Amino acid sequence: MGDMEHSRAPRIAMNIHWILFFAVVILAGCSGQKTAGGSSTIRDRIDLKRVLSWLPPDTETLQVANGPFWMSNFAIGEQEDNNHEVTTEELEKQFEGLTLGLFNSGKGLLEKHLDGKKVLFALEGSRHFRPPVGLGGLPFEGCAVAVFPDDLEDQRDAFMKDAAGVAVRIEEIEGQRVAEFEEQMEQDRWTFFITFPEKGVVLVSTSKQFLLEMLARKRGVQGQIALPDSLREWAYVNKTAKFWGLRHYDKLQSKYDPTSPFGGKKSANSPDEEAVGLTYQCDPKTGRRPTVIYVTGARAESRKIAADRFADTGDPERMAGLHIQHRELSLGVIQSTFDLSHSQPTALFFFIFMDHLGHALYL
Repeated sequence: MGDMEHSRAPRIAMNIHWILFFAVVILAGCSGQKTAGGSSTIRDRIDLKRVLSWLPPDTETLQVANGPFWMSNFAIGEQEDNNHEVTTEELEKQFEGLTLGLFNSGKGLLEKHLDGKKVLFALEGSRHFRPPVGLGGLPFEGCAVAVFPDDLEDQRDAFMKDAAGVAVRIEEIEGQRVAEFEEQMEQDRWTFFITFPEKGVVLVSTSKQFLLEMLARKRGVQGQIALPDSLREWAYVNKTAKFWGLRHYDKLQSKYDPTSPFGGKKSANSPDEEAVGLTYQCDPKTGRRPTVIYVTGARAESRKIAADRFADTGDPERMAGLHIQHRELSLGVIQSTFDLSHSQPTALFFFIFMDHLGHALYL
């Protein structure tokens, strides 16, 4: 990403407090009760393929967290600068929170009513990443989806009752009751739309248009599929991994998106006009070495580009602690692995990693 002192491009934070898109995120970490017969019923009716079919066709980034795990509120505070060893649970919470960070919106009401609930799987689809007015996270259009084994009817009713007193409005969109909230983050005014569209499903969107498209497609409106199977990136995706995702770069958005690799020197990341996309996966229980695969054109200096995307951060000591290894899988396809065994290099990894997914932070 380079020295961005005189630009408003994303810069590296050296404290884990700034790693997450929100200072407080919803993560797994508490146990819950199983619902007899419920989990298999919901799983049979609402699987990953079906939820992906709801996403707008120009969705650019997808993040997935496979359950089971349990919803809870978890605040990341100031950490002692001791570079402690990262536990499996801590690493899982990082990835779960990054996927479900939007669930922290709604004035704390959503986390209140979903606390301790078992999650079968969750995902976030996002697009149209834009620079903030000043500091903070990049505004974007997107939606986080969580699928539960329970029908959540009681939680929905209680949430909507509480929301009536603090939400900007409660309206009907595509036949669904939606609570709209506004929250100030640094100099940007964010809007969040929360709805329970059917049993076992909760949606939190940053964009009314994105949500409208999702609900229409969920209702049966046909159209082009988001992130179709024909994309090169899917050849390097492991859908069985605990955490996985991909980004397919959208050239149409390059002049507006500071995290786009297109556009030459204006790009916050290493410029690459042949960039296609990237994928990632991590299974903390089997190892704390996530894999990121970068896909680019055959003529690109792929090894150099892959290395540059995690270089020149201004903190060589923490970079060295990541023990990054690059391997060329095929022409223009570079696999990078990272050592997330200690907290300081891990904090640096997540900051850069989320930048590459479009969820950068300006400091």
